[in-house]
Amino acid sequence: MAEEARQGSDDKWQGSPLQMGSGLDPYGIAEIALQFDTGDEEVLKPRMREEFGAYELIQAATYLDSLSHELRVNHK
Repeated sequence: MAEEARQGSDDKWQGSPLQMGSGLDPYGIAEIALQFDTGDEEVLKPRMREEFGAYELIQAATYLDSLSHELRVNHK
């Protein structure tokens, strides 16, 4: 399933967090790119290292959860 989420030859993973449990290695994540329907983009990068650690990934997930909740509330 994780292989199905990969797209193109540039080896950039695209998919949902649910696909992470199906064999995608969480190590080596250097940035998280968000692209909105408006064309705006936001790139999350670790501050202390070149790759995200476990705690930083948890914090990024919390931020994404808050962001998605706010988007749902404002979209109604």
